[in-house]
Amino acid sequence: MFRKIDFLILFLFLSLIIPEDALCAGKARVKHLTCITGNQEIGQFGLLGGIFFDERKDRLYVTDSTNNRILAFDADFKYISEFTRGGDLVSPTSIVKDSKGRFFVTEPTKGHVLLIDMAQKSMEPLDFSGIPRANPIYPGHMAVDSADRLYIVDKANQRIVVFGPNLQFEGEIPVKGGHGLEDVKVDAAGRIYALSTVDGSVRVYDRQGNLLLRFGKRGTGKGEFDFPSSLAIDRKGLIYVVDQHKNQVLVFDKEGRFLFAFSRLGWREGRLHSPSFVHISKSGQIFIVDRENARISIFEWQ
Repeated sequence: MFRKIDFLILFLFLSLIIPEDALCAGKARVKHLTCITGNQEIGQFGLLGGIFFDERKDRLYVTDSTNNRILAFDADFKYISEFTRGGDLVSPTSIVKDSKGRFFVTEPTKGHVLLIDMAQKSMEPLDFSGIPRANPIYPGHMAVDSADRLYIVDKANQRIVVFGPNLQFEGEIPVKGGHGLEDVKVDAAGRIYALSTVDGSVRVYDRQGNLLLRFGKRGTGKGEFDFPSSLAIDRKGLIYVVDQHKNQVLVFDKEGRFLFAFSRLGWREGRLHSPSFVHISKSGQIFIVDRENARISIFEWQ
């Protein structure tokens, strides 16, 4: 009996420490590339919020909410600089950038979305005065489309707020029944994707806010969610959903059909522990905020 217990303990231990690629050799569609972690130069990561990869400058930007900063890395993921604006930046989470070079960063605790010029070290909040209000706006994750429209999750009012290229309020997309609205992304065709954590669903809208597709539910089966926290769309139209409690990334086709999942709970490279956000670059690299492991895990297709 003791031998069986010892074997079980050994099996569980190895399942946590062996790299994911080793366990899925010959089957894995997605492989682990590398990780970005804190070090002596930048200190330890705090609670990481959002990620954005700037294709034009080959730079990766990461928000560190705990340490009130935005970190910049080069294409080889080497640290370049940090932006704090002298301590004025408070608990930044989501970060995006438009084609004009304008950064947008959310400060949820203040109810702000900031327009940031990192070169000039300036920042100012967007004007929310034109937005119809029910509850005070609580901004979440954001997305920018090819026309430089800015889409902002308003968690308090279960909607996506849209600003035009001139940064004027343009409209809103109510996410009806979307309890726990958490993330928004826009694909190359202009379709808008909204992820709701509580009901475990993905909704897809056209530019006019008409619902095109809804899929997903909470459950324990294949392709079902436990606690989905973020989504992203790649150039092929595949939809990636991070599940924070399953410690996996679930991948669906453009019609919402489940294809496969990758990663699992662990601390070795290729494993995830409470992943909270996903961003996919145009080159196809998959960046995941691996929250409890205090790192950015990077994957790519084999």
